Amino acid sequence: MLPAALIVGTAMLLLGRRLFWIFVGGTGFVLGALLAAKLLHGRADWVFLAVAAGGGLLGALIAIWAQKFAVGLAGFLAAGYLAHSVALAFTPDPGAWIAFAVGGLIGSLLLLALFDWTLVALSSLLGAALIAQHIPWPEPLPFIAFVVLLGLGIAIQSRSVRRGRPPKESKPKSE
Repeated sequence: MLPAALIVGTAMLLLGRRLFWIFVGGTGFVLGALLAAKLLHGRADWVFLAVAAGGGLLGALIAIWAQKFAVGLAGFLAAGYLAHSVALAFTPDPGAWIAFAVGGLIGSLLLLALFDWTLVALSSLLGAALIAQHIPWPEPLPFIAFVVLLGLGIAIQSRSVRRGRPPKESKPKSE
């Protein structure tokens, strides 16, 4: 799963705002991997990868065909995953799922209200986290890598926001 996670994380980190479907597909990949890890204990690695890839494909298809729904869903899932990951460091597992729900609600509302900057922040956070979590280095190097990658992702993606350019295939279609 390591190469796939690094590829998805890098794509989200650098292209999450420019190509919205990459952000939503990457979020689906992360959620699929999280669910596979929770529900499919002891299975072969290819099963985890298949579930994660299926989540990513489903996310990308939703982003392409149902953009408004995908905006809210991706914001919920990405921010929920990030809140869950942070909460796991401080609370037992059941409490972390409450953080998932609260973080998800906040992320969904922010993404719907402040699309561009929230998309830059969430895709950079999730991409940096995905890469840093899969780097087999001793502590504190993964944390340092996360901070550096987060800054890099925000810097690269925010250039087009500051210039006022609309992202390609990014802004949801109005109804």
